[in-house]
Amino acid sequence: MGLALTLGLASTVSYAQQPATNTSPATAVKPVSAEQGALEADVLKASKQLMDAFNNGSVDGVLGVFLPDGELIDDSGTVHLGHEELKSLVTQFFAAYPGAKTQAEIESIRVVGGLAMVDGSRIISDKEGKGLSVLRFATVWKKTDAGYKLASLRDVSVPLPPTPHEALEAISWIVGQWVNEGTDAKVDLNYRWAEDGNFIVGDILITAGDKVVMKSFQRIAWDAHEGKFRSWTFDSDGGFGEGLWYPTAIGWSLTSKAVAPDGSRGTATVRIQSDSKDRFNVIGTHRVSEGNEEPDYSYTVVRRPPESGTSK
Repeated sequence: MGLALTLGLASTVSYAQQPATNTSPATAVKPVSAEQGALEADVLKASKQLMDAFNNGSVDGVLGVFLPDGELIDDSGTVHLGHEELKSLVTQFFAAYPGAKTQAEIESIRVVGGLAMVDGSRIISDKEGKGLSVLRFATVWKKTDAGYKLASLRDVSVPLPPTPHEALEAISWIVGQWVNEGTDAKVDLNYRWAEDGNFIVGDILITAGDKVVMKSFQRIAWDAHEGKFRSWTFDSDGGFGEGLWYPTAIGWSLTSKAVAPDGSRGTATVRIQSDSKDRFNVIGTHRVSEGNEEPDYSYTVVRRPPESGTSK
């Protein structure tokens, strides 16, 4: 049983109630009665009492929100029934995670026959703010003379979202020095982790003989909101571009858009296909610049061997 997954009572409770509006009958939202609104307010008040007790590290305060025969069902299905078992659980949690906090979002409140069913989700973090777990919760509150008391709390764990570094591991194979020597130009690529470990950055140098054709800087990031990789490229001539990365069976596909120094805009699809850890192909298709189609291109990049006297 992981304590971080079995307890984490809401430290921030948010609940959005749809307001009544003068809409058409087809889209009208049924207004909440004054009585129903008061009951929901009482439930939120009880939830805040639980929140305050948890954030203050008060074992007795947490127990005081539960009914004497209240239960907590953890994500493994273990039932902790009554104040004695709950006290043991809460005490262990506070000892293992002093200063832990949670943020919760209440998604629904239903009050029926003196019982309030409250569902939502929460994130538990340690005292440094590092995420410990994400939980879906379902609670049942019973109305008593002392207000609503918690009869049952059930947790279901949800995988923690990856950190930017963890997500970027999927494309960390690109880290290193690469080179393509074509008939017209030479492309040198140097990718590395940023100092903070949350981005992969790269320098791109294109030369023709002794002449520098273009220098570019690229930053690759994990977009947690979209659940995709995103990259930005800045060219030495003032142009810049942005790309979204999508995994394929044999590599990656990028949808790219760019703005040239003169303001003209272009789009393209760039596929990165690899048949070994030391080589990949870059294929540009569907290239359009200001409405005009541009020819496709492709080139192969290989990992630069270590310099003499250095190790891999």
